[in-house]
Amino acid sequence: MKMISKTLMACVLAGTTYVSQAQNDMTPIEDSNFYIRVGTGYSFQSGKTEFNNADPNELTGIKQSTDITVNADGSSLNVKSLTGTAGAGIKANVTGGYMFNPYIGVELGISYFHGDKTMIGRLRSPQVNSEANTYLRGFDVAPGIFLTPNFKTVSPYARLGLIVPVAGDLTIETIARQKNGGGEGTDILVQATSQVQAKFSVGYFGAMGISYPISDNLSVFGELEIKNLSIKSKSAKIKEYSTTAITGGQSQLIPGQQLADLPVYEKEFEFSDEFDQSTTTPPNQNAPRKIPTQFVNASGTGFNVGVRFTL
Repeated sequence: MKMISKTLMACVLAGTTYVSQAQNDMTPIEDSNFYIRVGTGYSFQSGKTEFNNADPNELTGIKQSTDITVNADGSSLNVKSLTGTAGAGIKANVTGGYMFNPYIGVELGISYFHGDKTMIGRLRSPQVNSEANTYLRGFDVAPGIFLTPNFKTVSPYARLGLIVPVAGDLTIETIARQKNGGGEGTDILVQATSQVQAKFSVGYFGAMGISYPISDNLSVFGELEIKNLSIKSKSAKIKEYSTTAITGGQSQLIPGQQLADLPVYEKEFEFSDEFDQSTTTPPNQNAPRKIPTQFVNASGTGFNVGVRFTL
């Protein structure tokens, strides 16, 4: 009987110790109200759509969002549809937050995004080889909420909120080379760089991750993030433009076919949801050209890592 009593007592003590330890692991940490998070990460393209027309002057032969290859004798061609986003690239961010209690808080982040170059159109033929690439660079702010069970060791969390671009632009680089365009043995090379400015736009993001404490005030984190962002275009401008004749490895700029020679109508563009245009009167060459509204797809899915300081 004594042996049974001792055994039961040992089991009770062991069970109590186990429960106590489990509760200790699940007990939330009383964090300070304020924190700062610093991180970096990479996003891949997601939510792909077709690209916008990047050649309103129709100088390159590139058709919107296509990769066209013409065979050697020009008798047939292969057309591939191009889809993607401008949302792939590296980003760095700094975020400040305030915890109302150990489980929920609000935060405001500032991020810089350095987008990868993405091909948005190409034409390859015996006479002409053209290619257009684009990339997005700029800053955005991201207000959001922060949710966590706030475990003592490894703790999961979720973030969700809005993305608001505040500075930066979309750059489009175009190059076209016409074989024997300047006569036998002389190729013509056209190069252009355009920038697109944005109107006020809002997207959203969501992230799930885990954090691990290094000390009382410092922890590391890793997370997966998805962002959905469509940026409405406001205006566009050709910033660089040159036409060069290439003969036997020697190149020479062609007079009258440089950036300064383009009328405003061919190098400045304004996007509009609705506009009127005369069908009988030639357009004003000294005014920007009106173009239907375009949206830049900047969506992406990726990961972030970094550190968090509690204050």
